[in-house]
Amino acid sequence: MKPFRRGLLVAASLLLASTPVLAKERPQTNPRIFGTRAVVACDPVEKSCGMAVISFPSGVSTLVPYGRADIAVASMALPSVDVAQAIIARIDSGSAPQEAIDWVQTVDPYATIRQLAAVKLHPDGSVTVGQTTGADASSHTCAVRGETFVVQANNMTTPDMCRAMAEGFRQATGSLPQRLYASLKAGARVGGDRSGERSGVVRVWNTTVDTAFYTHVLADAVVHASSDALHELGVQLNRYQGTLGVPYPADQVTLDADTARLVKRVLRKLGYYHGRMDGSWSDAAEQALYDFNWNNLFFLKPTEVVNGTRKIDGVLVNFLRDADLRALIRATDAAE
Repeated sequence: MKPFRRGLLVAASLLLASTPVLAKERPQTNPRIFGTRAVVACDPVEKSCGMAVISFPSGVSTLVPYGRADIAVASMALPSVDVAQAIIARIDSGSAPQEAIDWVQTVDPYATIRQLAAVKLHPDGSVTVGQTTGADASSHTCAVRGETFVVQANNMTTPDMCRAMAEGFRQATGSLPQRLYASLKAGARVGGDRSGERSGVVRVWNTTVDTAFYTHVLADAVVHASSDALHELGVQLNRYQGTLGVPYPADQVTLDADTARLVKRVLRKLGYYHGRMDGSWSDAAEQALYDFNWNNLFFLKPTEVVNGTRKIDGVLVNFLRDADLRALIRATDAAE
């Protein structure tokens, strides 16, 4: 980093501590609704960083996640945009994530209430993490640090939440957005937010794949005030990745008979496919998939034969399974 740029970042970080930004008076809020669980991670192979969060109050998508392709910061328990930005500024000035969090804690009057996590992807491909949970955070609070991720939660029905989410993330397969969501699902098997889970977000940043030409947000799913927030969050994630995202080899699944029938059924409803509705895959089915891709997706996602086995993008399959067909361009519409 150039000395001048580094100096500016250090100055910006110090400014945050010397002005009332972190010391502003806490507004009146309702502490009963606070309670959140999240997994924050970077992937050195995909060159992406992001997080998955689920909570009770609407607005979690604008309260908790901050970041970009090389860093992700979660501000929880008592969210603060100033605290999150101060952590990012300190990391940009050369501090490790834990050092940045520890420093912010020394100048934050509400440090004992907050729960913070930061994960940094370095140019050499290494990943460093940091985390803290204030002593006055709500009960059933937990945190787990992995080599490339942090899981943390507060106000949960069980303190076992973080272990379950960490194991779920480690065992998950697929692209980073899909693994982050899998971690949330793994946590749901042991409990959840004591107030209920009604709001969520999955957000991942990347600047290296083809989508970066349009946006640095690789994946984005948001749900507010939903009684089925976790499921709906997965649907929204597949809709975003399925239509805008590039295909990842890690997301490929075998095009078995059941999957072939599912895909052909949707393509038939949309008017693209008119052939046999069995579990086989023909040139006509491939052409129908291509035509659907051409009319509805940013990037074409045909099937692919890998080591003698035909594969299809699993995110696309999930997107088609839960698709709102009224929101898609039909074959007859495209012909007009």
